[in-house]
Amino acid sequence: MKTLLKISWRNVWRNPKRSLVMILAITVGLWGGIFAASLSFGLLAQRFELTIVQHVSHIQIHHPEFLKDYNIRYNIPEWNELNKTISRHESIMAYSPRTRLNGMLASANLTRGINIIGIDPELEANTTGLDHNTVDGSYLNPDSRNPILVGKKLADKTKLQQGSRVVLTFQGFDGDLIAGTFRVAGIFQTSNTAYDESNVYVLNTDLASFLGQPDYLNEVAILATDMAMVEQMADNIQQLFPGLSVRSWTDISPELSYLQEMAATMLLFILVIILLALAFGLVNTMLMSVYERVREIGVLMAIGMNKKRIFSMITIETVFLTFLGAIGGMAAGALSIRLLQNIGLNLGAVGGDTLNEWGFPSLVYPQLEPSFFGMLVILVVITSMFTSIFPSMKALRLHPAEAIRKE
Repeated sequence: MKTLLKISWRNVWRNPKRSLVMILAITVGLWGGIFAASLSFGLLAQRFELTIVQHVSHIQIHHPEFLKDYNIRYNIPEWNELNKTISRHESIMAYSPRTRLNGMLASANLTRGINIIGIDPELEANTTGLDHNTVDGSYLNPDSRNPILVGKKLADKTKLQQGSRVVLTFQGFDGDLIAGTFRVAGIFQTSNTAYDESNVYVLNTDLASFLGQPDYLNEVAILATDMAMVEQMADNIQQLFPGLSVRSWTDISPELSYLQEMAATMLLFILVIILLALAFGLVNTMLMSVYERVREIGVLMAIGMNKKRIFSMITIETVFLTFLGAIGGMAAGALSIRLLQNIGLNLGAVGGDTLNEWGFPSLVYPQLEPSFFGMLVILVVITSMFTSIFPSMKALRLHPAEAIRKE
């Protein structure tokens, strides 16, 4: 076997230019596949994390009837007991009680439907980082009179800026319309422009004042310390408060769960396509090598090298070529990811606005699980084995007497 390995290694470098071109092609192809996969995986992972933190949370609690038509009459009556329970729960990292209403926003330039979210500024900042997403002006100040945060997309459309006045109109408990004047304290921007265009934030206390019911709220968002504990935590809270609807992120936003499940499959397809393309190049290279060595292979057969060893020799040559390129491709891919995983790659110049409209960040941090490289090694082995079959079979069909006579 040691002799066969030496012969195969020397055969690879008989035509160094051709071998180097093939190795370089595999290296570049795998590097491109790994880097594209790392961008896709990073993009999906960031979208998941940002959507969970900024919009969905791990768990949401509502009155069961509120989820049907967002009717203001269905609040969370057990808030005091619920607050004591979740504030003492060791697995809860942060939580935010909210008042969510459907209403209208009217400015000097535009009137449109809007989602009004009343919040406790400190608790909301701990839960969603809304204070860090305030890009212009200031965050909500409880000491200010009727402050409001508007999304950047909405502010651009309505030409609002810090200090602008808007009128919010929404329905009260008796069905009558309530209107209130608010002053823009700041402008926030998240990774989802559609969300920024359709949501505004005000103080929970201000909404309670307009509604005439202190301590009113109809939603609680919870962030867990451990993603693996979310489902169990939701079940525990549901058992303690059977009259409420306690939903985990998989129920609130099932498309996120679907994206998580599809991410690995998508990456696998990317690599399979690239490896299939490289396989055709490998087959062509090895066939050329076999045809150039017809006389030599005939001599080897004539002096007693059996077909099994001929087959093994061609297979080992293919494996050498494939693995040399694969090592280079994986090294280049890992280096690219390492260089960009902290600084990120800004895709804003090539469709950043479009990405934001779909909830994806424009600054992407490439990342890949270590298991991905293990899966890649397996795919490379399979590719090299299957690629070597056709050239090896061509070599085995040669007749020693005829092959020796060929010039």
